[in-house]
Amino acid sequence: MSGQTVRNSALLSAAALASRLLGWVRLIVLVTAFGADGRLDPYLAAFKIPDIIYQLIAAGPLSSVLVPLVVRLRSEGDELRARRIMSSIFLIFGVLALVIAVAALLLAGGLAELLAPGISAAQREEVAQLSRILAPSSLGLGIVAVASVWTAANERFLAASIGPIVYNLSVILFTLFGAEQFGTVAAALGTVVGALLYGVIAIAAARVAGLRLARPSLRDPLLLGSLGSLVPRMSGLLIVQIVLTSLVALASTLGPGSITAWTYALSLVQLPLAMVAGSIGTAILPVAARVLNVEGPAGLLRVTRSALGAAIWMLLPVAVIGAALATNPVGLVLGISPGSPVGALLFSGLSLLLFSLPIQGATSVATRLCYGAGDTRGPVGSSVVASLLIALSAAPFVAAFGFAGLAAAVLFGEGVECLLLLLRLRSHVGGHLLRELMRMLAMSLATAASGLALALALSAAVSALVASESLALRALIDASAAAAGLLFYLLLSARLKAPGSDAPIATLRRAWGRIR
Repeated sequence: MSGQTVRNSALLSAAALASRLLGWVRLIVLVTAFGADGRLDPYLAAFKIPDIIYQLIAAGPLSSVLVPLVVRLRSEGDELRARRIMSSIFLIFGVLALVIAVAALLLAGGLAELLAPGISAAQREEVAQLSRILAPSSLGLGIVAVASVWTAANERFLAASIGPIVYNLSVILFTLFGAEQFGTVAAALGTVVGALLYGVIAIAAARVAGLRLARPSLRDPLLLGSLGSLVPRMSGLLIVQIVLTSLVALASTLGPGSITAWTYALSLVQLPLAMVAGSIGTAILPVAARVLNVEGPAGLLRVTRSALGAAIWMLLPVAVIGAALATNPVGLVLGISPGSPVGALLFSGLSLLLFSLPIQGATSVATRLCYGAGDTRGPVGSSVVASLLIALSAAPFVAAFGFAGLAAAVLFGEGVECLLLLLRLRSHVGGHLLRELMRMLAMSLATAASGLALALALSAAVSALVASESLALRALIDASAAAAGLLFYLLLSARLKAPGSDAPIATLRRAWGRIR
């Protein structure tokens, strides 16, 4: 990856770390305020509505289609046309966000029945009330979606870094100071305020990056072509979100606290995923589009090999070591005992989901690379196939494995999606992409296994010496052993010059040099 791409990835990774750490704080605050015994289930179920909106509008679809277009128009000197297209997108998606907000208000009761059929009638009414409160958040998220296109096309990611932090802080503060008096309504209001503030930040960043709205051009062929490309992408995402929502509904039938356990398991996995794959994917999209225009498929192959290799190299040890040693540290941080009913559910799902990290990371980066190549059909088709497989396999897996079956279905579907995407990407870049990725994976897996062996040996040795039942002490032992295993993985990778590790290790060395 280029120096600018690495710096952008580092900025986004640091911001993602801060945001996800605040996300952990948000989870802890919510559990502390409402408990993990089922009282939090209505808020988490209602939150699926703004989450679906975010995924459909703000979390990539617009950027994936419009960033390459804006980059191309500006590189050709057609600044006015780029601005008119952006103005048209603001108008279209502003109206769309307003329609979604009104629909969420009017249909809240029916949505509650679909979101959480397994909870009590009183809790479903609470879901409906919270859904109505959360409806205005779609306006803020719609603004974020459009404004982020311009900033990403200019390779400026400060707003994308700050916005999620502000969003999480809003939920945390509203919950801390309002939960006792207003209950889950306080958390919902914090969500709405956070989304609107994120929108304000996104608009300010776009203006700093030079965006000035012009007269919309709704009949521009490039605009119509871009909207046509968005239809399959958003349709595919809608299917994905329907399937993920059905998993929440299925979880609601597994007892009180099951929605909390499933939502938290998914949220915890997002911390390393967003830091690594999300950051690389966001930074690599405009680079891939530019390199393809300038260097052709050979340049895109180089970028693809580097980006996918870095994602796999960074996520694999987290998956391998985390699946074995994360239970006690995470339980301590969240305040959920691994031996409690909700804790048992949470950690049975989390262990399996952690194994999907390298798969999801490769999928996320490969998706953005396909977008950079102007291909939306490949990612859409792959995600639809994966979603259908998850939907078809979830109930049988749950019948066989209980709560862990939800995670098993996700792991199965994600694996198939990743394979389909890599095959699609190979058609764009040529070369021996799959063979090279398998070599990277094999070396990283062997190195991660060595780190895991060291971590497990350290954990077992210290635990035998201490022989304590204290969760805090066991968490400290496991976290220290995991850190030692990850450090060993890093040092061994540097020594062996593991494929995919060069750019991340170089960034770490530069950061260490500045600290010294």
